[in-house]
Amino acid sequence: SSIFSAASFELGGLHCRTIAQGIPHRFLPGAFSILTALGKYNHNCGSHIILWELGFVISFPPGASIILPTGVIHYSFVRVRPDETRYSLLQWAGSGITRYLRNGYNMDLDFAQASEAKPAAREERRKADHAAVLGAFPVEAELDDCAMSVPFFGYPAHPTAAINN
Repeated sequence: SSIFSAASFELGGLHCRTIAQGIPHRFLPGAFSILTALGKYNHNCGSHIILWELGFVISFPPGASIILPTGVIHYSFVRVRPDETRYSLLQWAGSGITRYLRNGYNMDLDFAQASEAKPAAREERRKADHAAVLGAFPVEAELDDCAMSVPFFGYPAHPTAAINN
């Protein structure tokens, strides 16, 4: 059971995205999704998650989960080795109900056909929501005192953390 209304699996092959995944409209900008790494691979040699807007590349071991605002952060993965497999489980709360409410209780298609001003205003609001969510994340200067010193979801800090501090 899950608190999230939707889930998807990413299965197959070496499971690598060399470009950032587009942000589908189904993800709500202010809501968080849980991405869980699955499979059999050496997380020191591949399968790192790349968080494009944040400029982070993070080791992502099998069984680890990360909570992301997938409505505003593009992500991709570093390829695993040919003899390894990597899968993902992504759980999220859909944005359809939120768009329906923001559209004045109208579906997207009906709302878009109603007038040109309303969809333009909604797009401006969407951009403002996107910027507000990204603005909530600390910038590198704010992390100087704690960077790489806090365990990540139960995993110890990287052994080279002392070098970076």
